[in-house]
Amino acid sequence: INAEYGKQWYQRRVRAVTLTARCNTLKLSLAQAIGIAEQSTLQKLELAEILQISDIQDKQKRTFLKETSDSRVKEVKKIANAKLKSCAEIIHDREEEHERSIAMLNDRITKLKHRCHTKDEQIQSLTNSDKTMSS
Repeated sequence: INAEYGKQWYQRRVRAVTLTARCNTLKLSLAQAIGIAEQSTLQKLELAEILQISDIQDKQKRTFLKETSDSRVKEVKKIANAKLKSCAEIIHDREEEHERSIAMLNDRITKLKHRCHTKDEQIQSLTNSDKTMSS
């Protein structure tokens, strides 16, 4: 009986040691899995933070580019408006200059017509006096 009891005790002891070793192995595996999960969670959080920062930077970049683009458009509009105004002033000045030139030419034409008329009258008068003298 003692031998049988000793054998059973030994088998239980071996089984207990085996179960303890297996339990310790499972604890170690669980600890490793928890470490990996925590590391993975940290990496996911870091990645999420990086993505968030990237989104913020993209938004800031778009805002900056939009503002820069808007200010450039405003600047180009100002320049274009100034050039249009300058062109309009130049055209107006030239129109006035042309009107003065046309007025001067009309005056000259009138004077030349008057001179021609006067010359024609002189010629007519001379022609009439020649006719009178010859008669």
